[in-house]
Amino acid sequence: MPHCIIEYSAPLAQQFDINALVQAVHQGAINSALFESSAIKSRSYASEHSQIGMLADGSFIHLTFRIMPGRTDAQKQHLTQSVYQAMASLTASVNSITMEVHDLVPEHYFKRSIPCE
Repeated sequence: MPHCIIEYSAPLAQQFDINALVQAVHQGAINSALFESSAIKSRSYASEHSQIGMLADGSFIHLTFRIMPGRTDAQKQHLTQSVYQAMASLTASVNSITMEVHDLVPEHYFKRSIPCE
């Protein structure tokens, strides 16, 4: 935990390496020191069609962090700041960057894992 889910406007893949963005977000979560690094999961999804305000071609990145409950509001804010610092140099030209942190309900969460080698 956490799950770091990156949504981005598809044209951004022409501006910079999305894998580098995923790595930066992942590193930012590690840098927050709130989680075991081996438990962090990061992934990205392109949005083919989007609009931001009146900008039909505006670029965006939206990050959702899904975490187990127990972190304070200050820790959640620290997470978003840590991740933003890690990705800021890559994303300077992006029109809109937003982040949100959601607590999972442990009773509604299932995990099956096989150790990575």
